[in-house]
Amino acid sequence: MIYCGMLNMENINTSDANYETADALHYLSDVLKQNEVSESEASSWLDVLADTWTKREEGKPLVELEALKALVAAVAAGSDNGMEVITGDAANSSEAAVSSTNKARSDLFTVIDAFDITAWWYDTGKKMFVQPFEKGDILSSAESKAALFRQRYDLLRQRVMRNENFMPVSFSDQEKDRFYKLSTIDSLQGREGEHFLLFGMLAQLEEGKLFLEDKAGSIELDFSDMNRKHTEVNGLFTESCFVLVDGYVEDGIFRVEEIGLPPPEAKERTRAAFPNVNLFGGQPSLQTESQLRAIEVSNDNGIIVLSDVWLDQQDTMDALQTLFEGFSHSTPPIAFIFIGDFSSKPFVPGSGETAQYKDNMTALGQLIAGFPEIARKSHFVFVPGNNDPWGQGALPKPPIASFFTKRLGNRISNVTFTTNPCRIKYCTHEIVVFREDLLKRIRRNSVLPPTEGTEIVKHLVRTVIDQGHLCPLPQRIRPIYWAYDHAMRLYPIPDVLILADRFDSYSINYESCHCINPGSFSSGDFSFFMYFPVSRTSQYSKIPKK
Repeated sequence: MIYCGMLNMENINTSDANYETADALHYLSDVLKQNEVSESEASSWLDVLADTWTKREEGKPLVELEALKALVAAVAAGSDNGMEVITGDAANSSEAAVSSTNKARSDLFTVIDAFDITAWWYDTGKKMFVQPFEKGDILSSAESKAALFRQRYDLLRQRVMRNENFMPVSFSDQEKDRFYKLSTIDSLQGREGEHFLLFGMLAQLEEGKLFLEDKAGSIELDFSDMNRKHTEVNGLFTESCFVLVDGYVEDGIFRVEEIGLPPPEAKERTRAAFPNVNLFGGQPSLQTESQLRAIEVSNDNGIIVLSDVWLDQQDTMDALQTLFEGFSHSTPPIAFIFIGDFSSKPFVPGSGETAQYKDNMTALGQLIAGFPEIARKSHFVFVPGNNDPWGQGALPKPPIASFFTKRLGNRISNVTFTTNPCRIKYCTHEIVVFREDLLKRIRRNSVLPPTEGTEIVKHLVRTVIDQGHLCPLPQRIRPIYWAYDHAMRLYPIPDVLILADRFDSYSINYESCHCINPGSFSSGDFSFFMYFPVSRTSQYSKIPKK
C-alpha cells in the first residue's frame, strides 16, 4: 500500500528492494517535487491516493508503476483541493491534469443493473464475504436454490449475533444472563419445559401446519399462547420469512410466546465490519466523501420519482407536459426516475401492441426533447413494471428492450433503461428502486396478523428492512432467479428505498433509511415525490387535473 506521508527518496536503499516498487516510489517523489508540494499538502494528497486505491481495488497491494500512474492521473482529474497535480508523463508532454470543480460528473450518478451486481456469499467459517465459484446464470443449477436460503440464513444470523443484545462483553455468568442466547433446533431434544430463543425460517412443511427451520432441523410451531395473551406482533410474517421465536417445547411442538423480526443493523456498523467489500455494487467514485457531499450541497435540485406512468393515455402525457413546464423555469432536477407500468394494460406479444408501445416511448422522448435544458442536464431512469415487455415473471426483471426505446434514447443525453429492482448511486447516496405491489402480496400471504393500531405501511417497511430483502415471499408466490437472489438484498441498509406500490403514497424514515412510495401517477391524482439529498427528506406533490 502507498506510504501516506512525506517521501524522502534520498533515504531509500534500492539495492535490496524490488525495482518495480522503487520505480513507483521514485515516480511519486517526482510528482511531488515537480508540483512543489508542501509536506502537509503531500501527506493529505497521499492519503487521498491510498483511500482511492483501497475503495477501487478492495485493499490489494499496489507496487506496479503503471497502475500507480493511472491512479495518480485519476485522482488528479477528480481533485478539488485547489492543488493542480501535474503527473510525470503530463509534464513531459507539457499537459497538466485539469482539476475538477464541484460540478457533477458522469460518475456521480450511476445506475446499477441487478444482473451486474457482484454476488457475495457470507462464509461462516471464515466470518467474511467471499465470491461463489459458480457464475450466476438465469438457468442455474438446483444447488443454487438451496444456497439461496442458506445464504439468507447465514447473512441474517451473523447480523443478529453482532447485535449488542446478543454479545456478552465478559464471560461471567452474571453478565451473560443480561444477553440473549440463540439455540439451534437440534439442541431442544429431551429438554421439554425449558425456554429457548430460536432463529430460523418460517415454512409450511405440512399442510395447515407452520414450522421453523434452521440449518440443523425443523420443529412445528404453535401460536395458541400468543393468541391467548394477545402478544404484540410488529411486522408482517409470511412463509420464507426469517424470525426470532421465544417459547418452550411441549410434546415435540414449540409453543411460541413471542415472535419478532431479526434486529436491523445500522449501515455504518455493517461497513465497519466489512470495510473492503462493496456489497452495494457499482464502481466507487474517485472523489472523497467530503468532495461528494460538497457536490450534493451545490446541486440539491432534487430527484423526481413517478410510478405507473401510462404513456398510452393522453391525460398522462398532458400531466407530464405540465410537470416539465414547471421545472423548465428553474434549475433542472438531478434525475427523473420513471417506474412502470408504462401502459395501462398488460403487454401481449404479437397482439399488435408492439408498434403502439414503441410509439408511446417515442412520444415521451419528443416531449422531453421539447425542454432542452431538462433533456441535457437531468438523468432519466426507466424501471419496468410487471406489465412491461418482456421478462418471464421472475425477479429481477430485465430492462425494456432497446427495440422499444431506441428512438427515445436518441433524444436524451443521459438515459438508462434498467432492471427491476435496480440500484442507484448519487454522490454519498445509495438508492434502491423496486416496483412491486408488495403490500398486497405480503398481506394476502401473512401467517400472523399484525397488531392493530399501527399503520400497515410501517409494518411493511420494517419487515423489508429487517429481513434485509426486497421480497421475503415464498418462491411459489413470487419467484426469484436463484442465482440472482443477492440482487434483492438490502444489506447494508440503503439511504433511500423506493417501494413503488399501487397503494397510497407515503414516506417513512426507518433505521436512517428514507422509504418512499410515490403511488400510482396515472391511475391516481398524478402524484409524485421529490427527494432532496442534502436534507434527506422528500416532498409529496401532485399535478392538478385540467
